[in-house]
Amino acid sequence: MSGPEVVLFDLGGVLLPFDRERRVRTLTRALKVTPEAARAFMESELHARLDLGRATEAELTSAMSELAGFAVPPDAARALLLSVFEAPNEALWSLAGELAGKVRVGGFSDNPTFVREIFPEGRDLDPMFWSAELGVSKTDARAFAAVEARLGLDPGAILLIDDTQANVVLARDLGWDAIHYRANGQLIGELAERGLE
Repeated sequence: MSGPEVVLFDLGGVLLPFDRERRVRTLTRALKVTPEAARAFMESELHARLDLGRATEAELTSAMSELAGFAVPPDAARALLLSVFEAPNEALWSLAGELAGKVRVGGFSDNPTFVREIFPEGRDLDPMFWSAELGVSKTDARAFAAVEARLGLDPGAILLIDDTQANVVLARDLGWDAIHYRANGQLIGELAERGLE
């Protein structure tokens, strides 16, 4: 099998580990609400719209302020939303940097673009494809088609690394190569099988 021309990393759950309950705890403390209220807020349609670029940070700030019953500053609202993320997976960011010497290394994520703020210092992904800019998520074949068009590549030249099995299945169905990420060692082994060591 010939190796890919572009490797696209998912963010949440791969390069950026996350814990939804961590964010619930943070919202509960900062906004002085119950865990149930925090979970209900995170399950509201606002967050799906943020991920698709159909809601603004001003709407997020307004909604958090309404939930709290006091004014939440915009930077605090953004930080509270980002509190879902744990420390970056430094080993994988280093791996991405090493791969960039061999192929193009980018990202493909169902998130608003401000998630870039928590990339480790000095690290970037180029190209970076955000659902908030594409207007569709990775549950939709149109997102994959948009990425292909922007890359100007055939599907088989693109490798997706994602922790969500459904995204991996859809990518493969559309002709991409894809690795279901479960652990760093497993990923390194599967990359080596593709000549990326």
